[in-house]
Amino acid sequence: MTKPLPPLNAVRAFEAASRHLNLSRAAEELGVTQGAISKQVIALEDFIGVQLFLREPGGLQLTHEGGNLKEAIAPAFTTLAEAFSRYSRRAPRSNSIRISTVASFASQFLVPRLSRFKERFPTCELEFLTSIRLVDLAREEFDIAVRYGPGGWEGVQSEPLSTGMLVPVCAPSVLARADGDLDRLLADNRRIQSAASNEWRHWAEAAGVDLARVTPTYIMEEFTVAISGALAGEGLALSPDILVMDRIRRGELVRFSPTSVRTGYCYHVVHTTAALRRPFVPQVIAWLREEAAGAP
Repeated sequence: MTKPLPPLNAVRAFEAASRHLNLSRAAEELGVTQGAISKQVIALEDFIGVQLFLREPGGLQLTHEGGNLKEAIAPAFTTLAEAFSRYSRRAPRSNSIRISTVASFASQFLVPRLSRFKERFPTCELEFLTSIRLVDLAREEFDIAVRYGPGGWEGVQSEPLSTGMLVPVCAPSVLARADGDLDRLLADNRRIQSAASNEWRHWAEAAGVDLARVTPTYIMEEFTVAISGALAGEGLALSPDILVMDRIRRGELVRFSPTSVRTGYCYHVVHTTAALRRPFVPQVIAWLREEAAGAP
């Protein structure tokens, strides 16, 4: 039977820390936090049952077992580097920026701003992949991610792009027909299923609206689909302000009521510390913040 291997991220963290004898420099190399490196090293020590470093006032020192392990795994890392050297990889000084994001942000925010992006960065090529998967920015070739959630993800830096406010929007024709009364909702199924996180309920309470009078209710899975339904005149959508601000300005959508509801979720721009050293990355992050600052 094959003996179980230790967590490979822990081995990688140890290898970097053993070369630098400094957790901060190891973290910078791997694009994670110092705390993440420390946790991985402790996890490896727990797995093999020996202490690998002496944490002294002057810095880290390898124990005898730590020195032996460093020498034992060094050839393996050399072999891996040689094995992958023949595969092409995007040059670190490339003029391309790769963004991982969700479809709602890409379709409602990024795509309408492509011409402005090109005006600001005429020599930069923008690539973005839409997925609900949380990509590993330390391992995968993405420079930036835009995620919807509470923030504070481990091993990366994140900052909010939006306020976390959800606004009720509909087509102008729906507002005129409703005369202040709800017609139907275009609800996100993920939020309708849990009363504790039902933003529609929270909004209705703040706006003084009786949801029991609203029938039928359409259940939709994504913000983009709900916004499309609202544009088609099918009812109201409760959407993040950053996704509908442009359509409100153009008059394609209107706010059904001035009442908004704040949630613990919003869109964040996410990156590693190492990514900030790549060309264009700090400037593109600043551009995203600047564009997002126009939210109502």
